Amino acid sequence: MATIFRICILLFIAAFFVACETDNTPRPSGYPKINYPTSDGKIVYNDADCPYTFVLPDYYKIDKNVTFFNKAPEDPCWMNLICSDLNATIYFSYKQLQENITVQKMIEDAYKLTYKHSSRADFIEPQEIENQYGVKGLIYFVGGDAASNFQFFVTDTTTNFVRGALYFNSAPNADSLKPVIQYMVNDIEGMLETWQWK
Repeated sequence: MATIFRICILLFIAAFFVACETDNTPRPSGYPKINYPTSDGKIVYNDADCPYTFVLPDYYKIDKNVTFFNKAPEDPCWMNLICSDLNATIYFSYKQLQENITVQKMIEDAYKLTYKHSSRADFIEPQEIENQYGVKGLIYFVGGDAASNFQFFVTDTTTNFVRGALYFNSAPNADSLKPVIQYMVNDIEGMLETWQWK
C-alpha cells in the first residue's frame, strides 16, 4: 500500500513538472485561406437604358433586380455588382440631375452617407479621381470596422450621378477583411478607370 502511495506521489510530481513546461516560441500570425476569384475575361456593361458604360472582371454578376426600401427604384440604372466568391456586393444608385436634384445636393448626400460610418471608422480619407475619359468623382477609403470600407461617386456634373458602396455579407472586421477589401478596391478602381458617359 505504501509503495502504491509513493508511486502515485512520484507520478504526481513528474506530471506537475511536465505540465508546467511552457513553450515561449513566437507563433506566426494565422489567417484563413482566401480563394480569390480569377478572371477568364471581362464584362463590358453597356445597357441601352443607362447613360454609362464600364468594364469589370467576369466573376461579377450584375443584378438589376434590386429594391430600395422594398420598392423598385425609380430608375432602371440602379444595380448591384455581386462578387459571390468573396461574399461582397457593390451597391449602385443612379440619379439623373434635374432642377431639384442638383449635383451639389447629390455630393452632400454622398458625403453624409459616407460619414454615417464615422462612429466605427478609424479614418475616412477622400480622394478625387479623374480618368482618361474625363469622368470625375470622389472615392472614400473608410478605415476600421465600418460596415462599408470603400465608397465612391462619379458624375458628369450636368446630367448624371452614380454613387457606389462596397459591403461584405459578414460582420465588419478590418483586420481579417483587409486583403479582401484591397482586392475589391483594385477591381472598383479598375472599373472607374474604364467608366464613360454616353
